[in-house]
Amino acid sequence: MYATPEYYTTEYGGTLISQEKLNKALKSAEYDIDHLCFGRIKGKGFDNLSPYQQELISRATCLQADYLKQYGAYINNPLKSYTAGSTRVELANVTYGGISTTQEIINLLEDTGLRCRVL
Repeated sequence: MYATPEYYTTEYGGTLISQEKLNKALKSAEYDIDHLCFGRIKGKGFDNLSPYQQELISRATCLQADYLKQYGAYINNPLKSYTAGSTRVELANVTYGGISTTQEIINLLEDTGLRCRVL
């Protein structure tokens, strides 16, 4: 696993996902993170990466799990924004290869060097 339940609660400080659903949420986020890195994490082996890369990937996995928990119902919704009077609400997500995520997560993964298309 890219992020264990212990990492999620202690190192990352996550509180959004209940302990009963945490393993499943982290595994789902792990698939997204690997897809966003073009399968290179599984290809190289997580344990073969540098400690710096592992830390960034673990953090990105926790962020993605929280993102899916918090906005999962809205991710595939065709309505991306709405306006009521002078108030406008817009989802600020990005999509890469069909995976909805945040720019913060993409930035973490780019810092690992595993999102470069020229590898």
